[in-house]
Amino acid sequence: MWRNMKRKKRNIKRRSAASRKKTAMQSFSKRDAWDVIVVVMLLTIIVYFSAYVRNNHFAIAAWPVVENVEVRGDIDAVDRVALKDIIRSHSAGGFLRIKMAKLEKELETLTWVNKASVQRYWPDSLNVKILQHSPIARWGDTGLMNAYGDLFFPNDIEAYQTLPMLYGEAIRAKELARNFQNSMQQLKPFGLQLRGLFEDGRQSKHLVLADGLVISIGDGNVSEKIKRFITAYEQYLAENLNEVKKVDLRYTNGLAVEWKSPQFAQNLAQHFEMEPNL
Repeated sequence: MWRNMKRKKRNIKRRSAASRKKTAMQSFSKRDAWDVIVVVMLLTIIVYFSAYVRNNHFAIAAWPVVENVEVRGDIDAVDRVALKDIIRSHSAGGFLRIKMAKLEKELETLTWVNKASVQRYWPDSLNVKILQHSPIARWGDTGLMNAYGDLFFPNDIEAYQTLPMLYGEAIRAKELARNFQNSMQQLKPFGLQLRGLFEDGRQSKHLVLADGLVISIGDGNVSEKIKRFITAYEQYLAENLNEVKKVDLRYTNGLAVEWKSPQFAQNLAQHFEMEPNL
């Protein structure tokens, strides 16, 4: 009898464990089935929506349309027709589809645009801010340069012929802009106006003053060479500056002066007991 009771107890445990396992499997199978159904439904919706958008071009109208565009900044010289065309082409796909960085980059390809920034304002407005180039010098005969050394090439620069002229390799434009502005500040207190800076293929620099006097700097430290020129200017060049054609500073120390008139150079040399061109 005792054995029968133990046997029955073991059978009950086996049936209970089997029942729990069966219930768990049924529950797991139901969850799997629902997951599969949900995934299939989502995929079906995505496929149908994609097909709808492809086959119905007017569906793009569902995106908010750009209704208001405000352009801020000084754009007197900017091609306004080209500006509007670029904004219109980028906003044709709707308010939310505008690629802002790409729009800004294309706006900056316009000749007189130095920097462009665009912001969206919900639900249908764009704010476009334009920073226009402000030229400080001509670059050769065809281009202009701003204060940062950026070059741009308008169709016509006739109105800017009174600006100083710089020229050299385009890749060196920013460095030449710094040299020019620093030299201009050094010479200004002495009433000397800088009108040009030119750099040859060996990076040898030449400054031109308003009266046509050429200062050959060479490829050394421009600021130090200008200081050397100022010392000579104060000591003996100032009173005879109208007779000076060129000052050559391409030396480790000292300088050479080329005079406009050979006779003046001879007289000056006799007066100071020195060589005519020194």
